Order: sequence, then C-alpha cells, then structure tokens
Amino acid sequence: MGIGDYDQREYERHERAISEIESESDNQPNEYRGKITFDDGSSTGELLEKLRKIKSNES
Repeated sequence: MGIGDYDQREYERHERAISEIESESDNQPNEYRGKITFDDGSSTGELLEKLRKIKSNES
C-alpha cells in the first residue's frame, strides 16, 4: 500500500463522517436571514490606503 492509497481512503472516510454529522445534526438552521451590501464608493487607491493602515496597526 502506497502513501497515496492511504491518503485517498482517509479522505473518503473523513468525507463520509462529515456528511453523516451534517445530515444528522438538528442544530442546522432551516432558514437563513440577513442582507449583503457592497460599498463600491471607494476608489482603489482609497482601499489600498485603508489596507496599509490596517497592516501597520497589526505590527
């Protein structure tokens, strides 16, 4: 058995386990609510400047 065989079987086992958990879970909502909005008023330069500020605050 090669390592690739193990990886494929492990992946398939993992996917089956996840699908069983997801299909049996009672905690999943039946209805999704919310709103998505896009603010396209900023120019590319303004967005890049905001990104620079965010990155400079992280370090």
